[in-house]
Amino acid sequence: MKRLFCLLVLPAAALLTGCENNAASYVIDNTKDHSISLVREQSFAWVGPVEQRFVVSRFPECQRRYSIDSATTTMVKIDLYEVRPMLYAAQQGSAWYALGTEECVLQKFKEPPPVIPPGRLIGSFEKQADGKLVFTPIKP
Repeated sequence: MKRLFCLLVLPAAALLTGCENNAASYVIDNTKDHSISLVREQSFAWVGPVEQRFVVSRFPECQRRYSIDSATTTMVKIDLYEVRPMLYAAQQGSAWYALGTEECVLQKFKEPPPVIPPGRLIGSFEKQADGKLVFTPIKP
């Protein structure tokens, strides 16, 4: 029985190798109630791209999750800019997004913003060498 269990479980564990379920957050105003988070999920390593979502939160007023362009398992960093209080811009490669925390909204730019950078760079979402997703703030 133990041998049968090993024969079934080990291949199943190998199937999950390479999956990704990662998240990192930029905490605004030093309160966990106001944040922008990036979530990356991939069910199986060999099946398609990694799904990416921004979660824009300002409790108790709102919280919304938005799918953004999918990515590969190799993370391309996402820079986060503060345009003004409660309005942010995110850039991953050639894709740009506007994120508003006042009403928890997100909109993808059809073209890059007219002014680059669109505001003050506050940090980046990126993967560490160990595979963990982090938000790395810019040091003042």
